[in-house]
Amino acid sequence: MAAKTYLRAIVIFFSVYVVYWIGFEAGRYAKEEHLNERRLIGNEHGPGKLEIFTKNIREDTVEGSSRGGGKMASTEVETCEPVKKIVFIKTHKTASTTLASIIERFGYTRNLSFVVPPDRKYGPHILSSSSRFTRAMLKNSPLPLNGGKYYDMLTNHVRYNRPEMDDVIPNATYVTIIRHPVKHFESAFSYFQWGRLIKDSNDKIAKFMENPQTYLDKKVYFWYQSHNGQLFDLGMDTADTNDDKKVDAYIQKLNSEMDLVLVADYFDQSLLVLKKQLCWTMDDILYIPNGVRSETQRRHITDNTRQKIVAWNKSDFKLYQHFNRTLWQKIDQYGTTFEQDLQEFRQRRQKAMNECTDNMSVLQNDPRETRYKLKANASDLCQNLWRGDVTFTALLRNRQLEGRVLEPPHNQQNN
Repeated sequence: MAAKTYLRAIVIFFSVYVVYWIGFEAGRYAKEEHLNERRLIGNEHGPGKLEIFTKNIREDTVEGSSRGGGKMASTEVETCEPVKKIVFIKTHKTASTTLASIIERFGYTRNLSFVVPPDRKYGPHILSSSSRFTRAMLKNSPLPLNGGKYYDMLTNHVRYNRPEMDDVIPNATYVTIIRHPVKHFESAFSYFQWGRLIKDSNDKIAKFMENPQTYLDKKVYFWYQSHNGQLFDLGMDTADTNDDKKVDAYIQKLNSEMDLVLVADYFDQSLLVLKKQLCWTMDDILYIPNGVRSETQRRHITDNTRQKIVAWNKSDFKLYQHFNRTLWQKIDQYGTTFEQDLQEFRQRRQKAMNECTDNMSVLQNDPRETRYKLKANASDLCQNLWRGDVTFTALLRNRQLEGRVLEPPHNQQNN
């Protein structure tokens, strides 16, 4: 009798243990699957299967992240001081024009001084697309406001060069933005019109990728963007991006020097992290997209071509993997209000879009891009949301040339 009771107890204990173990493992697996889905390609073991970096990338980019959410107010209370000294490394074809406009609007409405290029007929918002920043570039640029010795912000195109940048904007917060190399390459291919070099092919990107070194050797227009172009913007020479050891060391250098690297594929999520880190407000990060590619400039890319693009830009892919991970780490550290803040932000942005714009139209002087139209009698806030990098740069340059400080519009918050 005692033996039967003992045996029955063992069976019950074992059954309870099995049920617990199955439940625990199922929960752990679900959690891991959720984290893997969120981080997508943010692993340190290479691309793995094709689907990891071709089919599962979320579409929450600057071109497709205007979906609103339910109204949920954030309970977070900020007690910090807004950051007003920023160096933004503006990378090519990464939603950087929209991000630059956000930072420029913040500075413009608070009378901050910007590093801006001299007024030129070509590229009035570009310090340089191919050279690293040096103080000599500012020889003919307007001085800071109010006789100041140093500037507050830099947002225009120029390659990263930390020592020279520190000399003109000391104690700045350094920010940049990157993008998945496949999307980056496809956008650059269309914008810089590399397809014009290819005749008699219905898939010009595929033809280009059959032997991309040929076009690099020929120094095609903006050739340095065709091969690890994001690392090039961030200060590496193109030849050095072929050296794995140099690339790994440089990514670690960037990791130690950059305060925040946004990811264009998660633009809204990145902006929330930016807001928190800079102690800005929801209104400060509102935006109307700038530089959105027109539909005629979009290309279908096969899985085979995607593989080739990633292999050709493997160093940019390493860069993307690393900083995609760091972004999601910051999101994990954001706090429990992240999802409701994201919904609130998207709701506010959609409201601003409805109040400020009518619809999309092709730019008359550049059919490669589309632009939202402002409504008639748009408010000052709407106009500032709509203004792009070129417009803001001209306004900032003129203000500094005239040496005058303007009162910000009455409906702009002044932190």
